[in-house]
Amino acid sequence: MAAKKHIYREEGAPDIEQKQTYRGVEILKAWSPFYILTAVITVWSLPAFKALFAVGGPLNWTTILVKMPFLHQQIVKLPPIAQMETPIDAIFKIDVISATGTAILIAVMLTGLFSRHITLTEGAVCLKAAVKELWVPVLTIICFVMGFANLANFAGLSSAIGLALAKTGDLFPLVSPVLGWIGVFITGSVVSNNALFGNLQAVTASQIGSQAGLLIGANTTGGVMAKLISPQSIAIATAAVGETGKESELFKKTVKYSFILLGIVCIWTFILAQFV
Repeated sequence: MAAKKHIYREEGAPDIEQKQTYRGVEILKAWSPFYILTAVITVWSLPAFKALFAVGGPLNWTTILVKMPFLHQQIVKLPPIAQMETPIDAIFKIDVISATGTAILIAVMLTGLFSRHITLTEGAVCLKAAVKELWVPVLTIICFVMGFANLANFAGLSSAIGLALAKTGDLFPLVSPVLGWIGVFITGSVVSNNALFGNLQAVTASQIGSQAGLLIGANTTGGVMAKLISPQSIAIATAAVGETGKESELFKKTVKYSFILLGIVCIWTFILAQFV
């Protein structure tokens, strides 16, 4: 007969939560928002869905195009950036429905409608809290970073840097992903990184005789490797699991993997550049 175990505890000590087990159905329900998000994003990515918003499509009217006054086709690309004098379009495009952000918003709304654990009021409170917490980084990334990216492109800054980097010749594909890595580390966003350095990569590619698609892809892939150590990403990750204040510990654990993966991308891009 086994003796009963007695554990001594100080008076007033907090209760220790018992380990709780979950059934498979409960786990599936907990992950359901991600299933909905994946399904909606998949629909938004389908060629047939995108065709609805293309020129001549039945929903093309939902895309708003605004030609920026005093800027649209007022700046001209000259050789060697372009083969001939080419006016640059300055069109502000708003995809009301076809934008990925709209897909995410719809996924959130569907999750709220089908969830039994959150009311409309609670959803509104969560939305208000998210807006309050994120309006500063959103303003920084969208307004400042994207604004600087467009300024760099229209002012010729990206082209000038691209021409300078072209002097590296055949070695540039080896360091091309590093630019994307730096861009995402600074901005925290792959989209913002491509806005900053995408045109630069294309200009450099045209000057060294490489494929622009390869270097732009390397810019994006290199940027993804910086998501591991981007301050914005680390801050979101620690906050999501309730470990705020341990950002430096997470950075120390992920930085080595970021460098290793970046090195692999650099070498692979250099190899591909020899055959493309």
